Amino acid sequence: MRSSRLLVGLVLTVGVLTAGVLAGTTVIDPDDDGEPVVVELRDGTAPFDADTDDDGLADGAETRHGTDPTVADTDGDGLDDGVEVDRGTDPLEADTDGDGLDDATEVHEHGTDPLTADSDDDGIADRAELETYETDPTDPDTDGDGLTDGAEVHEHGTDPSAADTDDDGLDDGPEVHEYRTDPTVADTDGDGLSDGAEVYRQDLFPDADPLSTDVYVEVDRMEGVAFERAELERVVAEFDDAPLANPDGSSGANLHIVVNETIPRESSTDIVDLTQYRSQYFDRAGQGYHYLVIVEDVAGDTDRGNVIGKAGLGTMMVESQPDRDHTGTTVMHELGHSLGLSPADFDGIDSTRYSFRQYTSVMNYNAPRDYYGFSSTGSTDSFDDWDYLENHMFTPATSFVTVDD
Repeated sequence: MRSSRLLVGLVLTVGVLTAGVLAGTTVIDPDDDGEPVVVELRDGTAPFDADTDDDGLADGAETRHGTDPTVADTDGDGLDDGVEVDRGTDPLEADTDGDGLDDATEVHEHGTDPLTADSDDDGIADRAELETYETDPTDPDTDGDGLTDGAEVHEHGTDPSAADTDDDGLDDGPEVHEYRTDPTVADTDGDGLSDGAEVYRQDLFPDADPLSTDVYVEVDRMEGVAFERAELERVVAEFDDAPLANPDGSSGANLHIVVNETIPRESSTDIVDLTQYRSQYFDRAGQGYHYLVIVEDVAGDTDRGNVIGKAGLGTMMVESQPDRDHTGTTVMHELGHSLGLSPADFDGIDSTRYSFRQYTSVMNYNAPRDYYGFSSTGSTDSFDDWDYLENHMFTPATSFVTVDD
């Protein structure tokens, strides 16, 4: 230490003597760092070492940048001052872009840009991506679904880390941009069929529309038993004209009747027989289809009259009738039961308690035998069949339906 001070003193003495020779020049900077010896001695830097703290910045440059020439990392962020100056970050600010991540953490751990709070420009700050959403701050679309992470969080309410938020078989991006379905709801139109199934399984659900209500019915018919196509089309037309609101702004429902096969003729069919038919002949069980069998005779006539139809949720049988439209209206009645209309919901269903004017529905036993239609009045002394179906329509299980995109 004594020899160093002697050397510095000698240099100062020589400098002063030289200053007299050089017409008043008094700046002595032996390490050529831009700082005179007297300043370095005052500030505690090494007068013979241009970069006292070995941070890549000369002592004089540190003075200009306002950094500490005796500390390699002035702001303590993990990056030396020289590295920060070269990168363009602020050596006096540990978090240059103010995103909550220190500059060195961004550079060495996450590969993010310490100069911008949102490295991938997706609308979410880097720290929020890492700590809140667990998304990739260097990839604007973490899950690769066609929506930026920011759009998923701030616009659509979807999960930026899952390509298919509602697990319906359609990625969020196509739902938003191509199909206009709701990426947070698996069944946008509420018809019991997932959006992905309606889009990708047209082999199972021909002409399905994820933005419009679809109902599918498989029909088997006994040999020699008639069911006129015109009557089927009347039922289809009633659904087409139904006052059901759809997500695409349209109204109505698409009733798809698939006439499947002819089964052996039996003189009478009871519930046990129907269960056997379903087990043996129903090809679309577990695929969202209702099942209807047109039979020769429905067993179980009562003293009040001939029973011509029976149904439970998802399964129906109807006795073929000789008069025009009688089979068709019975099919519509039993389809109402299959879809969920029940006396437990309204005491006018399957009864004569209300006049046809009070409850204008094929579900009313007072309805004319050739009348097609569900009620939609909404009056206080009646029941709105279509409104009930819009909110509570039953769709058979779709457990055997897979979605292949």
